[in-house]
Amino acid sequence: MEVENRAPAAPVELTDCDLSEQIKAVTKDSHVRAENTELMLSYQRGQVTMAQYKLLLCSLHEIYQALEEALDRNSNHPSVAPIYFPAELARLESIEKDLEHFYGQDWREKIVVPAATKRYAHRLRQIGKENPEFLVAHSYTRYLGDLSGGQILGRITQKSLGLKNGDGLSFFSFPGVSSANLFKQLYRSRMNSIEVTEEERNGVLEEAVRAFEFNIQVFDDLQKMLSVTQNDSQSHTTTQSKLANDAEKRTPATPEQLRDCDLSEQIKAVTKDSHVRAENTELMLSYQRGQVTMAQYKLLLCSLHEIYQALEEALDRNSNHPSVAPIYFPAELARLESIEKDLEHFYGQDWREKIVVPAATKRYAHRLRQIGKENPEFLVAHSYTRYLGDLSGGQILGRITQKSLGLKNGDGLSFFSFPGVSSANLFKQLYRSRMNSIEVTEEERNGVLEEAVRAFELNIQVFDDLQKMLSVTPNDSQSHTTTQSKLANDQTMACKTLQIPSIMMKASHIFRLAVGLFLALATVSMGMYAL
Repeated sequence: MEVENRAPAAPVELTDCDLSEQIKAVTKDSHVRAENTELMLSYQRGQVTMAQYKLLLCSLHEIYQALEEALDRNSNHPSVAPIYFPAELARLESIEKDLEHFYGQDWREKIVVPAATKRYAHRLRQIGKENPEFLVAHSYTRYLGDLSGGQILGRITQKSLGLKNGDGLSFFSFPGVSSANLFKQLYRSRMNSIEVTEEERNGVLEEAVRAFEFNIQVFDDLQKMLSVTQNDSQSHTTTQSKLANDAEKRTPATPEQLRDCDLSEQIKAVTKDSHVRAENTELMLSYQRGQVTMAQYKLLLCSLHEIYQALEEALDRNSNHPSVAPIYFPAELARLESIEKDLEHFYGQDWREKIVVPAATKRYAHRLRQIGKENPEFLVAHSYTRYLGDLSGGQILGRITQKSLGLKNGDGLSFFSFPGVSSANLFKQLYRSRMNSIEVTEEERNGVLEEAVRAFELNIQVFDDLQKMLSVTPNDSQSHTTTQSKLANDQTMACKTLQIPSIMMKASHIFRLAVGLFLALATVSMGMYAL
């Protein structure tokens, strides 16, 4: 498959967004596809092998050599100069250090890369000569990815391969960046300040899609190389000659393989498939495209109120339970009061008499109350997926909501505000640490993992029900009661019995990034990309 033959996502209805937001929007589908390549799924499950990592480093060397040569050559170009940070970001020297660690001083004679990698490098050199402004797309997706999800993959690599003292891990180290989050903010600000014509902007957006497509091809080619490599010492030359062979499918990680992981990593693993499905519900796709309407947001708030009321009542009741106490942060995380403030803003003081929720939301709330009484340790799964999602992808959706609906002064947006959390990233680290310290039996742990999958399934049903309500609502002022009565006519999906994929059969990986009001995962799984 040639990348140039794939039609890039059309940059429609994005003219008012910053360039960084536009790139996120047009690469959404490619991002999901890249996350689900066989190589990335294996990596994200914590199953990375030495063969995988070494071959990946070989391709990264080829790619970054081409990218950084092009950036150096065009460092004074008006589109490149604002985002040219060689001292902070350059990766080539670090990759070469890693390659020397694994292959020895004659590493240049030993490394090999697949055809897809060579095509990627050729494209980078080509635009460096013909369209330097397109380098913005590649620089952004690669470097900010290395500073984001790439850091998580670095820790997985270190743990999986037992690498000590940072040996062989220089690629993941950025000594020139004291704060990754502050630097990413600076980078996006610089990037969004670049002045380009509409034609150039559309070209950059198309190039961003192309960048993801190239990476997907590289991942696929590397997986094919690995599928015919019997062990790490097999000749790379022989491996390359067999590249065209079909890649063998790998089975998902088993509970036994997951047992050594932290609880937070296990939840990420077993919810991977559900996570992708939730991201691709019609309601979430509309939201992520920046097409959220007032009707969508108000109905969403109604369901959030029902869900958080049940969750926080259960957490309060079980605040001294040994599985709940370590992750009980009402002052920092509680959402109910904020949601009620938003509902009053939109519906008035009598909002309780006006709001309506679909059947799926009521089932979700019922489940939360049920486990609060019968299995309080299962609250860990719901608390983690909801609150850390609100602190991650939910913040992005908050900005989309504000911009799409023209909300001023934070009115109607209290749900997205966490005044008790001064640093979202530091707090999430604390939360995961507390959560991973919880002592549970193997049976309880498996129950928590199953409950995490159930949480996503319940959210998917809520999304689907809300979309059905919206599809029969001609306008935002139509009676919610009428809407609810129509919902039952078409609600076959919502009436299905909830089916939980067994963790014994289905374990996936780390979930990425960013995802949504109901998802607790930041967009990481790409590793090489920033979304």
